[in-house]
Amino acid sequence: MKKEWYHSLTKMIESQYAPRWNTIIGDRITEADYENVKSFETELYTKREFLDSKPKESILDYVGNLRFYSNFFYERLKGLSIRHDFERIPRMTRDDLQNKMTQILPPTHPLDRIIVNPTSGTTGKPILAPNHPFAIGCYVPMIEYSLLKYNVKVSHDFQTTAAIQLCHQNKTIVYATTHSLAGGAKFAKINWKDQDWRELDHKEKFLYEQAPTFLSGDPYAFEEAMKSGLNYKPKALHSTALELEESLRISLATHFQCPVINFYSLNETGPIAYACPLNPEWLHILPHDIFVETLDEYEQPSSFGEIVITGGRNPFLPLLRYATGDFGELNFSLCTCGEKTPRLKLLKGRKPIYFTDVSGKKINPVDISRILRMDPNVLRHQFIQKKNGTYEMNLSFLNSPSQIEVENLETQFQELLGKTAEVKIKDNLPNDQRKISIFINENLEK
Repeated sequence: MKKEWYHSLTKMIESQYAPRWNTIIGDRITEADYENVKSFETELYTKREFLDSKPKESILDYVGNLRFYSNFFYERLKGLSIRHDFERIPRMTRDDLQNKMTQILPPTHPLDRIIVNPTSGTTGKPILAPNHPFAIGCYVPMIEYSLLKYNVKVSHDFQTTAAIQLCHQNKTIVYATTHSLAGGAKFAKINWKDQDWRELDHKEKFLYEQAPTFLSGDPYAFEEAMKSGLNYKPKALHSTALELEESLRISLATHFQCPVINFYSLNETGPIAYACPLNPEWLHILPHDIFVETLDEYEQPSSFGEIVITGGRNPFLPLLRYATGDFGELNFSLCTCGEKTPRLKLLKGRKPIYFTDVSGKKINPVDISRILRMDPNVLRHQFIQKKNGTYEMNLSFLNSPSQIEVENLETQFQELLGKTAEVKIKDNLPNDQRKISIFINENLEK
């Protein structure tokens, strides 16, 4: 980190309005990573025409060569021509990521560079998705590209704050950092929950003091910030992780007086698409190095179906027809906005669902997943808030849980939901590929 970057970051960290920081983090970008990200950025802007419904040669070459380094790719491509038999290649699934990661991982990259991103996705099956600083670094030009489409430019200046990520969780990491790929500009992640601040009015004062160009976060956090009366007006809201419903998008845009950009991204895949400025219900495929398909119930290409991804830039998790568990409609016609990439309309996304504790306070589902991810014996989960005020967890275990393990889970959830919360834990959830609703609040059902 450059000396002037450090001094600027220190001012943010030591601000009288700063939250209670609990994590130190850096981008881990090396000189080689920096040059590779810049090359990726150049291609991101210059290789924008890929309206063909077939994968590009560069993507086929990338995944085809992996058969020589990855046992998983070798088995999947055995006896098949990557070009002529592409649609016969079996899908990669979350089961594969959960149970065959060592076979997928090519042994050609030093493991000391791995960054692990835990995720439960839409199936309730926790996986530890390995990532690489270069691949994570590529988020910067992709986010900035989507912002430019809304006429928002991020200044690469170490004296500015590029973005602050808003969360609304019971527990989460809270940090401030700089980013090498943004000229040392500052980034921070803050929790909008009251307990992470020394004084309640510090939340808004911190935002005004740091003046981030844009705010990132999920729809749940943005809605809570809006309801709390946050008056800070960024140049954009960058929304990801959950489905952004149109009514909420309009409400947020009206309140914050800025564009609200829906950004479709998964831990396993990285960024996939961003909302079209003219037709926000449609999302333009963003990176040039992935191929997106939609497959029907017979696993055949269709104009709508399950979203499947091939390619990417993560050397620790290359994708070969990876089934995301999300569903959408794919359109290869030219958009009126002028973007020459396919368009995707999410038909069944990750709708925001919240729960309440025994006192009626909202609970973010992320806090529930966080507890369950920490137990390596839990393979899959489903959490239900019942109309009678009780809570039910349907779990799939690797091994039959001991009484101590069950009691430990009950204790952690009572700490989250309230000491008097009645939490029923059931060992009855099949560990299969069926997509289920992993979060259900019966009080929200119509």
